[in-house]
Amino acid sequence: MMIGAAEARAESVLTMHIEEQTSWVQNFNPFDLGGRRQSTMDFVYEPLVIFNDYDGGKPVFRLATAYKFADDLKSITYTLRDGVKWSDGKPLTSADMKFTLELMLKNPAVDTVGVGETVASVEAPSTTEVKINLKDVDTHFPESLADFPVVPEHIWKDVKDPLAFKNETPVGSGPMTEIRRFTPQVYEQCRNPNYWDAATLKVDCLKLPQISGNDQMLALLPEGSIDWFGSFLPQIDKTYVGLDPDHNGYWQPPAETVSFQMNFKSSNPGNAEAFNDMTFRRAFSLSMDRTAMVDIAGFGYPVVNTHASGLPPRFDSWRNKAAEGAQDEWLAYDIDKANKLLDDAGYKKDGEGFRTTPSGKPIAFPIIVPNGWTDWIDAVQIAAEGLRKIGINASVATPEYEQWQKQILDGSFEAVMNSRADGPTPFRGYFQSLSTGFGGRITSAPSRYSNPELDKVFDDYRRAATDDDRKKLFDQVQVIVADNLPVVPVFNGPTWYQFSTKRFTGWVTKDEPVMNPEDHDNNRMRLVHLLRLKPVQ
Repeated sequence: MMIGAAEARAESVLTMHIEEQTSWVQNFNPFDLGGRRQSTMDFVYEPLVIFNDYDGGKPVFRLATAYKFADDLKSITYTLRDGVKWSDGKPLTSADMKFTLELMLKNPAVDTVGVGETVASVEAPSTTEVKINLKDVDTHFPESLADFPVVPEHIWKDVKDPLAFKNETPVGSGPMTEIRRFTPQVYEQCRNPNYWDAATLKVDCLKLPQISGNDQMLALLPEGSIDWFGSFLPQIDKTYVGLDPDHNGYWQPPAETVSFQMNFKSSNPGNAEAFNDMTFRRAFSLSMDRTAMVDIAGFGYPVVNTHASGLPPRFDSWRNKAAEGAQDEWLAYDIDKANKLLDDAGYKKDGEGFRTTPSGKPIAFPIIVPNGWTDWIDAVQIAAEGLRKIGINASVATPEYEQWQKQILDGSFEAVMNSRADGPTPFRGYFQSLSTGFGGRITSAPSRYSNPELDKVFDDYRRAATDDDRKKLFDQVQVIVADNLPVVPVFNGPTWYQFSTKRFTGWVTKDEPVMNPEDHDNNRMRLVHLLRLKPVQ
């Protein structure tokens, strides 16, 4: 018994916080975007290849060691790492990747990466080669597989409903596959006994305590028990760094664009009529006090986004001036102009001062934001106040995070404040959030927007063979988005990242900005970050 206790003491356990929930279920199904634990990707299922946005989109090969397009760009062959085993000891081969792709092709509900639109067929010429035949040229394809999880055929071939399966004791390829303890308050995810990169991995277990929101995190910080997290902390130098200046640190560079997104397929006739009217969306945008959202709700951490294209600041080199100027006037805060727009378009006010659509239908909607996200809730309150000033009956609803995700995916919401996951270039964020094919399939495409002109430019971009052609086509994307305002950009949130050097070293910092340092589920580089960490001796 004493030997076991000594071994337990020597184990390196990293405590991290990656999702805000009041309760959770044991679900490690990588296809269940709304229900899975957010330590499923990367830590249970290793990506094929990760593109490092902080290094010009350079590929970091993981399960794959290479990929190569055919000369006609109509197929792509991935070479898988030889000798990789699943956590149960069985070999991971090309058959598993072929099986996973075909599972997505047969079941659109689990096609989390959109292979259905792109892939014609899949072959496995050898145990380490997977040849993917494309329906058309798609030079963006490797980037679109960034969030693709390879699952073991020997487990999943017998699963009757691959979306409903909870996968409670997963068999995976990543560094942390063993669910050692799972309770509603905390779970522990420990070392894969057969991990191919075990020599690099110095962390034995991830400990994930249930933390419901920013306020609970603030209350826990004085205990000094959390190593890696990404929360909104007001006055962070005082509320976090000041608690332990020798060990506590943060780095919060500007990140993806946060926007208000309306459900174009709303089942409420008045809301659907309004949301699908560009005049309404422009008035909505003019009622947004973006500066207050940044300064009051966000404590000055975000930056106001002033472009109708919504382009994030880190992609400044891609900016198209033709998508700015007149279009950007709709991103001012101007209640009088918004009211005039609606008056002129026939949005009349009823007896309570709330507007109806030009055809006389009532407009009323809650804007959903996850419970516990105090900064976002405050920003949505500011938005609702602005909308009410122009006669729009808007309110705030705060479902639990998991419920929020499910409403986005099943379309049972009216409006939402949401961000999108960017890639190494700005294309992925626009393509996945605004193309018809992704509408409602992933959480960053809630609006279900469909614009054939935009879809055509997206397709042309994916067929483009040179950077110059891609740049010209993305110029067109920006113009179409700025002209149509399908979403209402408000600000660019910071990258949420805090760390403690008390128990682990190797953290990414602003002095060594080598990758996105976040531990959240939208950042595949968190796997590489984990592999940098070493326990303090």
